[in-house]
Amino acid sequence: MNMTTKKSHQQYLHRVRQNSPLVLCLTNTVTVTDCANGLLAVGASPVMSEDPSDAAALAAMASSVVVNIGTINDRQEPVMEAAAKAARDRGLPLVLDPVGAGASRRRLEAARKFLEAATIVRGNASEILALAGDEGLQKGVDSSSAMSDELLAEAAAGLARARGVVVAVSGRVDLVTDGGQLAVIPGGTPLLTKLTGTGCLLSVIVGAYAGCFPKDQLRATAAAHMHLARAAENAQEDLARPLALGTFKTRLFDELALLEGSDLDSPKGTGQWRMDA
Repeated sequence: MNMTTKKSHQQYLHRVRQNSPLVLCLTNTVTVTDCANGLLAVGASPVMSEDPSDAAALAAMASSVVVNIGTINDRQEPVMEAAAKAARDRGLPLVLDPVGAGASRRRLEAARKFLEAATIVRGNASEILALAGDEGLQKGVDSSSAMSDELLAEAAAGLARARGVVVAVSGRVDLVTDGGQLAVIPGGTPLLTKLTGTGCLLSVIVGAYAGCFPKDQLRATAAAHMHLARAAENAQEDLARPLALGTFKTRLFDELALLEGSDLDSPKGTGQWRMDA
């Protein structure tokens, strides 16, 4: 695909911080606190729920809903279903994080069900390939797919067209597509893969951005990916030792809050994020 540099997108971050969108997070039990704090750091407002009627009522007030199946169980699933139905009825952005979708039938079936209500799907290569009908390679809930970026982009675009959603794939570079356009987001750091839950964190940040731009979810999703990538780059710069993961995590949350809007267009590693026209 032909990639061209797009104009500045700092207005996306400005809108998030100005509007403080309410994001209903139905996430996994491993990362719920980080997701809440990450949303606060970028300027959004988190809310969580563990009851179906409560979740439906909260969805009626929210700007977006995030469904993460990382610890899916019989108690949690009806809560997600109620929130997903409310989001669909209201036409809200719904971000699906299909954690480990190819690792078990239970996860894949749940991911496919919530895909019906999703407007954005964000996952790693194996998760996206599983939803696209490709087995991928799984190691726990992490991606180990060796597919090239170009072929992965084609698979993601196919899923986006088939389901009418925006598909975002995290990896060496992040890919975001609606089936017609493709955003390529470079930057970030491999240290993100050393901490559990950074993908979950990214999904709720996507929810914040999409909640402010429900009619522009492709570029909002791309801007959210750039926010985390640039914050991670800045956090890594401050480390006295290369694998100081505790310090990196603390600094990552600092940088999520400190990031300036102009930073979304100037990653330090490999140039600007790009989108084909």
